[in-house]
Amino acid sequence: MKRLLLRILPVLLIVSLFLGACAAPVPAVPLVVIAPSATPEPIIIPVTGATSAVTPTASATSVAPQSDDVWDRIVANNKIVVGTAMDYPPFAYVDPNFQVVGFDIALIREIGRRLNIPIDIQNFTFEGLPGALQLNQVDLAIAAISITPERSSRMSFSPIYYVNQTAILGRNDSTVNIADLKQVAGLRVGVQRGTVYESMAQSALIDTQLMSADKLLSYMQADEAVRDLVANRVDLVILGQATARYYSAELGLKIVGNGFVQQDLAIAMRPGTPRLKAEIDRVMDAMLIDGTMLSLIQQYIQSDILNVLPTPIPTNQPTATAVPPVPTVAPPLCWDGMKFVADVTLDDNDMKNPPFIKPGEGFVKTWRIQNTGTCAWTSGYRLVYAYGNVAAAHMNGQPVNMPGNVTAGQVIDLSVTLIAPTAPLTYQGFWQMENASGLRFGQTIWVGITTLADPENPPSTVQPPAGNYCSVTLTAPLSSVTVHSSFDAVWTVKNISGTAWSPDSVDYKYISGTEMQEKDVYDLTETIKDGESAKIIVDMVGPATPGIYNTKWAIVSGNKTLCILNVSVTVIAK
Repeated sequence: MKRLLLRILPVLLIVSLFLGACAAPVPAVPLVVIAPSATPEPIIIPVTGATSAVTPTASATSVAPQSDDVWDRIVANNKIVVGTAMDYPPFAYVDPNFQVVGFDIALIREIGRRLNIPIDIQNFTFEGLPGALQLNQVDLAIAAISITPERSSRMSFSPIYYVNQTAILGRNDSTVNIADLKQVAGLRVGVQRGTVYESMAQSALIDTQLMSADKLLSYMQADEAVRDLVANRVDLVILGQATARYYSAELGLKIVGNGFVQQDLAIAMRPGTPRLKAEIDRVMDAMLIDGTMLSLIQQYIQSDILNVLPTPIPTNQPTATAVPPVPTVAPPLCWDGMKFVADVTLDDNDMKNPPFIKPGEGFVKTWRIQNTGTCAWTSGYRLVYAYGNVAAAHMNGQPVNMPGNVTAGQVIDLSVTLIAPTAPLTYQGFWQMENASGLRFGQTIWVGITTLADPENPPSTVQPPAGNYCSVTLTAPLSSVTVHSSFDAVWTVKNISGTAWSPDSVDYKYISGTEMQEKDVYDLTETIKDGESAKIIVDMVGPATPGIYNTKWAIVSGNKTLCILNVSVTVIAK
């Protein structure tokens, strides 16, 4: 039976290729098919003009196993929650219209269509995807994930849907031609942190003492490494060949080496989910047989980069030495997890209606998030800027440390102070959680604004302070409050503006953050002369859910801000 299948399956694929070519001209791609046996040799079907090997893997079909808890949850909720990392083109990324696109996105949507189950795609840190699976925050993970021994000990995998070769990217004026990884030992090399490419460089170059550790630079995102390559801060970047071709086409860079170690890409699942895996395998097998997998590969990976493909490696060239597999490590004592709950301020409606901020103006973005992991967040945990649609999407944002311990299940409001860029544009800046060891985890959250003014609806905003008008001390609450309980937020404010603040010209009002107040605007109760201090009091009520909440108020005179009043409130259960 095995021999028969090995003969029939390639014929079916060749027929599929022929019919697809008759319908519409597409770039030719060589196909490597692995038959449904334990460890067979690949059957290589050469196609004229082929430049890379694509390896969808056909798996053996059988009677569906008994259900599992993840599949039961999918059926009950009528949706598949999928985690991805939207920062790795051409697999998953945000396009100029703020839409999530890429090969992985198209693949998982087609799987959902064939299963007749809606797909809910959520953006995570790449490093945090294994934790999201373990914590049941997502049902599947697809993010150009390579199968490795370490990952296989913690995750279950679908059939391989693409074989991605390792590539080395250089600037267009680079004169190097890398045929062996040892050739990069004396150069500055960039890699994305947490990827197989970082592990490969570490094992082959650093651990063997061929390269000094300061020559290997690890980046949170691949595009950061590529930007430093363009800026001549690194000499080369090691990454997947499909992504290298994307950046080569977009930025005029050059692939100076490829091959080395191939990466088998697959969809990841939590171990112990046999029914879920069987359903995914069944659909992916059908997509392989009917040519859909090849069509998606041609659409998202091959066609837009056909003219910049490097010369294929001759078949008689010696095979590069494989990097030793990463040893299996013990699971962590606890898992970090973070879930986005709500936009407390500046809701952009999924970038459909980003709020207007005047160019150069300061503003505060506040998110409500939840600790969905089993690790407590200490003061060493922080929210950090990750990437954006343009470099200016950083908006001068600085890391925000946790104000105190955040236990598992607890909800907290986190705020960052930003400055709107001066160029008239729409900006989307992505932020991620980082633990005390510097590892990113959880959902990726974003702030979206526009500095493109609407002349028919000019915004009315409170201006940030233009000078030093006051000094502030938070007087209350100094301890936690219980849910639904009434309390006062009290600030002791000293007027150092040089002029008196009178009740008829000065107010204090809510600006942003969690709305715990009973009313939004108060008049001063007395005149505060220059050099004098007074108490500013706001009546508040604790939110219904325990957590740490932040809110921001301001003392204002018209549109002029005289003083910023911040308070962080810890809410506990009764």
